[in-house]
Amino acid sequence: MRLKDDIMELFRNELSLLTKYFAHPQKITILPHKDPDGDAIGACLGWYNVLIAVGHDVVVISPDEVPENLRWMPGAAHIVTFSSDKGTASDRLAKSELLLLLDFNDLKRVGELANVVRTLDIPRVNIDHHPYPDTAISQVLISDTGASSTCELSFRVMKGLGYKPGIESAVCLYSGIMTDTGMLNHNSSNPGLYRIIAELLEAGIDKDSIHKELFHSNSLSRTRLMGHALGNKLQVISSGRVAYIALSAEELRMYEYKPGDTEGLVNMPLSVKGIVVSILLTERKEGFVKLSFRSRGGIAINAYSTRYFSGGGHSNAAGGEFVGSLDDAVSVICSTIGPFLDGD
Repeated sequence: MRLKDDIMELFRNELSLLTKYFAHPQKITILPHKDPDGDAIGACLGWYNVLIAVGHDVVVISPDEVPENLRWMPGAAHIVTFSSDKGTASDRLAKSELLLLLDFNDLKRVGELANVVRTLDIPRVNIDHHPYPDTAISQVLISDTGASSTCELSFRVMKGLGYKPGIESAVCLYSGIMTDTGMLNHNSSNPGLYRIIAELLEAGIDKDSIHKELFHSNSLSRTRLMGHALGNKLQVISSGRVAYIALSAEELRMYEYKPGDTEGLVNMPLSVKGIVVSILLTERKEGFVKLSFRSRGGIAINAYSTRYFSGGGHSNAAGGEFVGSLDDAVSVICSTIGPFLDGD
């Protein structure tokens, strides 16, 4: 992974353009991907707080609802949700002078919001750590798959521009790093990441309070949903190498599901000895299933997601989707994951 000096060297031209974009106050709109996670919201609010502090007019527009366990972050109360307030969001976008696209590599990742974005003839900046970015969606692309998270990469870019994140920004960036690395359990072996964490701590963040908000403030309904998923729905296949959990729309309703309630669930089966792939399927509506994938070691689960579920992501952490029934999605997994692991 690269350090700050490498960011300055590798993205010299991009940082020069960013310096020009940020040189005078502008109306800047920041977009995360749909179904935003901690890294997406952390990066958006990290930049929101930094740019507000230097005089810009900044608004974050999320394609859909922000998970409840992320709404405590500084600035989250001002996020506009496109799915529930399209008028306000569209009006703001029409007045924007610069777009900042964070934690996604393709406009398809913002859902219906992409149709509005494509009509705008204003500069776009894309900062992301996912592989295979679409280079056509922005004038400035800062992409580094070696970064643990978009929050880590954002911190490096901020420093490269001469910004020193204050405590509000630091809280958000630290939160994104913790959620995207599973509290430093994966994608977190580079010493440079820990130097960044040290700087965020030096900014005055209360790490214990952040961890409580992110990981230890579950609702009763979420706790029961997690218990149901692990106790009743966990299945093991492929000679004990693969675990999957398939949750129907009815089960989600039964346990009063809210966005973010299944966050981290896909990681849990990997703690079982012998399991190298974990898959979570959630039926969001009839005929549509969202999938999350995790793997250990050299198993490139993003390749599997891309091949069978129109997905992608990182080597050990990916997402996908399936048009059809939950049972059919499970059938695809059961018939393909074994041969995939065996190299067929």
